Amino acid sequence: MSQFIPAITEALRDLADADNAFWMRKYMREKYPFLGVKKPERYEVFKHLYRQYGSSEDWFEVSSQLFAMPEREFQYVAMDYVKLAKKSWDKRVPALCEQWVGEDSWWDVVDNLAPQILGPYFLQFPEERDVWIQRWMDSGNFWLQRFCLVFSLGYKDKTDTVLLAKTIQALSGSKEFFIQKAIGWALRQYARTDPEWVMDFVGNNALAPLSKREALKHL
Repeated sequence: MSQFIPAITEALRDLADADNAFWMRKYMREKYPFLGVKKPERYEVFKHLYRQYGSSEDWFEVSSQLFAMPEREFQYVAMDYVKLAKKSWDKRVPALCEQWVGEDSWWDVVDNLAPQILGPYFLQFPEERDVWIQRWMDSGNFWLQRFCLVFSLGYKDKTDTVLLAKTIQALSGSKEFFIQKAIGWALRQYARTDPEWVMDFVGNNALAPLSKREALKHL
């Protein structure tokens, strides 16, 4: 039986703050309940308890149980738990990320999972990347498609520009705000590594005004 879950549950509930929770709910458009524990306090407690209990427990089971809890802080802890278990990752990672997006989709989870978990995972298991990217592109779920655009934000010179271009071109006609924004974000981030490639791509492809504006923001 997990010792981490009851320990983190008690610790975060002890730190609950109704005023913080009110504003956190407002920021997230009343989509989720919050305890009102801000990130620095939450992560400090998490790190302490992970060292004490978490590193010896099954990351998949613990994170799955945490993500199923109602307050949003527990879902953030679930993602932090998976990140720290990187040495124990296996082929359950992409399926778990897909499940979490399907269960409760919003940008705060998608933009955490994609570059911070899926990005490193696909570098560790490169043979799996294209299968999952194709699956998510074909899904019709724009949150999963956003995975495909932003998973490689931290890749720098490891970025597969052929895949990036193909993914953007396939989604460039989308009217969805979160897709248009992600296209611009992916291009803007890669421009830190190769601004000429980004300038050329933007100049030679039809992009939504939002995507283009975001892509060229620092160029």
